Amino acid sequence: MIQPPIEILKSLWSRLPDGRWGVTGLHALELKPSPGYNSDYFTFEGIVELMTTTPSRNIHEVFASFGTTNFLMQQSVLPVVAWKAEDSFIRCIGTASVVSCSGYLITAAHVLMDPFDSGYGAVREGPQLRLDEALNFGVFIPLSPAYGTRGIRFFPFEKFWLWGAWKESPLITDKDKFDYLTDIAICKIAEMPHGAAHQPLGLSLNPFVPGEAAYALGYAEMNDIPLENTNGVAAFDDVAMDLYASIGEAMEIFPQNHLRKDVPTPGPCFDFKARIPGKMSGAPIFGAGGAVIRGVVSRSFSGERHAFGAMLGPAMHLPLNDPPNKATLRTLMESGNEGIARIHGTGL
Repeated sequence: MIQPPIEILKSLWSRLPDGRWGVTGLHALELKPSPGYNSDYFTFEGIVELMTTTPSRNIHEVFASFGTTNFLMQQSVLPVVAWKAEDSFIRCIGTASVVSCSGYLITAAHVLMDPFDSGYGAVREGPQLRLDEALNFGVFIPLSPAYGTRGIRFFPFEKFWLWGAWKESPLITDKDKFDYLTDIAICKIAEMPHGAAHQPLGLSLNPFVPGEAAYALGYAEMNDIPLENTNGVAAFDDVAMDLYASIGEAMEIFPQNHLRKDVPTPGPCFDFKARIPGKMSGAPIFGAGGAVIRGVVSRSFSGERHAFGAMLGPAMHLPLNDPPNKATLRTLMESGNEGIARIHGTGL
């Protein structure tokens, strides 16, 4: 059994003088369990860290370069939320990860289908999923305490990509279902204000190796947030955003699951031995000692230390249907224009 503290390799990004995104700092953040938590599932202590000794000229990027481990990780691991102005609460659905400076995220496909599956904000229109115009659907990113105030920014999803096909029900009383090719999904949010960078995590094309340590980070116990409606404007108080770490190890790998259907998790996947509550769906699963994301949380079993993760590598090659570009997450990484981390090394 892997014992904490564990480390997550965190890069710091800035806009360079030539307009490109670049890494200006690289630091291993130690995640040490808060008092009273188990060694395999815990919130972590807020140790203050400095990501670089040569800060950016952009003051907003300077503010992103230091703070507690919680704040630094919450710039990159985000809660997925949804609500309408007339609702009495904000739904906290799952977790997503920042993978580019320009605002690309990854999460689980079933997290993005929640407004349709739960019937509160999406309908099917032919092959497309149409969101209700009144639905706020996106992620929260906390403000740096260096601004002198506590707060969060809401970034709505501008677009997202799922892969699969609709299956029509023969029963008129049943809704159609989406048959996923993979449980990996890619989303796009707006760039950060003031020309600052989103802070991406490193990605891996390689699968887990059986027995390899696996760390999942997500908003496992984040409650729905009460909303107040004043003159038609939705407002909410301070939001408790507690990240949880769940430690385990990869077990069996299912790289051909999209063809063989060895397990019910859609697409290439793996199972791992860890405690994974429901709202951790979509959370990043780190391998290589916390250096890179190898997958996202797809499916878990209540009360058991057993879960499945969707494998990231194969999804990196799936098309983002934006003609004429015909891009994939892999080609976006290789172009260098979006600020997607490329970490090289044996076993990464």
